This record gives sequence, structure tokens and C-alpha cells, in this order.
Amino acid sequence: MVWLFDYDLTLYGEEERHVLVSLDRRISAYVQKTIGGTFEHASEIRTEYLHRYGTTLAGLMALHGTDPDDFFDFIHDAQYLVYPVPAPAKRDLLLSLKGPRGVFTNGRHDWSEAGMRSMGILDCMDFVFDLKALGWVGKPHDIAYEKMENFLKGRLGADFNASGIVLLEDSLRNLEPAHARGWITILVNPVENAPDWVDFHIPHLLDLDKIVNKLPC
Repeated sequence: MVWLFDYDLTLYGEEERHVLVSLDRRISAYVQKTIGGTFEHASEIRTEYLHRYGTTLAGLMALHGTDPDDFFDFIHDAQYLVYPVPAPAKRDLLLSLKGPRGVFTNGRHDWSEAGMRSMGILDCMDFVFDLKALGWVGKPHDIAYEKMENFLKGRLGADFNASGIVLLEDSLRNLEPAHARGWITILVNPVENAPDWVDFHIPHLLDLDKIVNKLPC
């Protein structure tokens, strides 16, 4: 098994949504800096780009020629951000999982690494495969999953098997391409209803221990 975790609202949960809100405010501020207008209008554009292009950054790149690293350098200014609280129970859970563990994220690695460091789980991960490694084209685009598989093939060699990849995500939109590729899909979301094609649905990461024995070995 290879365990892939989304970061936002997956490794930390809905009860810490204020973490993501702090980042979203920085993204809106960058959109405002780019297109002008009010902060409220920029927030609307941020959401529009997210739904239309998969990430706000993708919309900014397509329509405004935004440099990705300039974008992330701006939004990851720590003085404006909130990070998750220490999570020793999550650390114990992650260390109990057999097989490589990694983060598969639409953010740049420094955001998830800072958050995992705050939680005390950074050293539980064998790798972070971020948007930069994806060539700035992230989930849910098919190429992102293909690049993830190629990365794992390079690490695992003959032991690689797509059916042994477990993806934990709060977003159904990002799980669907994984399902199409034969990955095991786990929706981590306390409010979203799971369609039949989702393999497992848990409200919180710490509920993973309730289904681990049900996953195919």
C-alpha cells in the first residue's frame, strides 16, 4: 500500500477550517493585487477561478500570466497565516500504517510542511508531491495523477501497483480521477455525502483506524 494524503481539510479537519480561511484570505489579497478592485470582489474571483480551473493559481496563470512562485511567496507569508495544533493521536495513527506515506497537494510544499511541522507529523511522511512537482497543473486534472503514478513507479519499481494506492481527500472532485485510475478512494469529510463509487467515507482522519482492516492488502 501507498498512502497519499491531501493536506487541507484532510490531514487537519473541518474543526480547523480557520487554517484554510487564513490562506484563502491571502489568496484573495493576491487576486486583489493582480486585478484591482475591492477585497470582496477579489474573493469572488478567487472562488470563480478555483471552480473553473481547479485552483485559483491556474486561473491567474491562464488569464494574467501570474508567476507561480511569486504567488506562493506572497500567500505563504507566515505572519498572516494560522497553522493546525499539535496532533499526537494523528502521529500515532500515521506511524501505524504499513507502506510509504506521502502528501499529494495542490499547494506548494512549504505550506503543508509548515502545517505538518506544527502538528508534529512532518517526519511521518516519506515525501511531499506538491503543485510545483506537478508542473503547476494539479488535481483534478488527469495529468496530475499520471505524474503521481510515475513518481511512485520511480520510487517503488517493480513493487508499484496503482490498485495499491490509497488516496485520502476531502474533495470528491479530486477523488473521482483517482477512482477512474483504480486507486482506493477515501473521502474524509464530515458533511459531504459520498456517492457509490467512493470506496470508503470517514468524517475525520482519526476515523481511519476503523476501516484500515477493511482495505485490500
